[in-house]
Amino acid sequence: MAKVIDIYNFLNSLAPFDTQEKWDNSGLLAGSGRKQVKRAYICLDCTAQAAEKAAELSCELIISHHPIIFTPLKTLPGNSPAYLAAKNDISVISTHTCYDFAPDGVSDILAGALGLKNIRKSPTGEYTLGDTEKTTVSAFAKKVKEKLNARVSFCNGGIEVETVAVCGGAGFDFAFDAKENGADAFVTGECGYHEFLDAAGENIGLITAGHFETEVIAMGPLKVKLEKEFPEICFILAEESSVIKYI
Repeated sequence: MAKVIDIYNFLNSLAPFDTQEKWDNSGLLAGSGRKQVKRAYICLDCTAQAAEKAAELSCELIISHHPIIFTPLKTLPGNSPAYLAAKNDISVISTHTCYDFAPDGVSDILAGALGLKNIRKSPTGEYTLGDTEKTTVSAFAKKVKEKLNARVSFCNGGIEVETVAVCGGAGFDFAFDAKENGADAFVTGECGYHEFLDAAGENIGLITAGHFETEVIAMGPLKVKLEKEFPEICFILAEESSVIKYI
């Protein structure tokens, strides 16, 4: 029977933990690597509800995208995800920016979901580029809305687009680099008002489609890879939806 450390090592082969951003906290964040695993719960966000569901399903391991522990903990309330995982003897592996940047990781999967062709990594590997038939930012934004079933925002809608850069989550830091590398539009999950102002001023076709929506699509493909490598383990994909609602 495979152990937590075996799954950690496999994830490390797909998306090396040492490639994560300096501010990130990916890795084995709770529990023991020596624990045997029969059932594992895969989720984008390891919330208290996710930790409770994993316990209800008798899982020994949670594999999350966003880290269960991200900032230093000064207290450990009884309803916190980390407390609940420890209480129920569930190990947690979180693979965040390393999976964002990995080949066939979050941004590559997002590019594929948007129908881009000639998908390739940026020179730094921190976002993904792809090509589309000639269109405009506003028309491509409509395509993003349809493909991801998301609420989409954009600026500079009239810019012609043939090359698109994508970065799931909050990736605006790479938008200017993407333009220098030939991108006509940049798709990410979320941006603030002033980031849209900066993009508008620099003639960047910026499109946002939701942090959740641009990343959750990568959890199913991760489950497929894990099932192929560990057929004896039952991997359960969380049924998740964004906590953000609109009226």
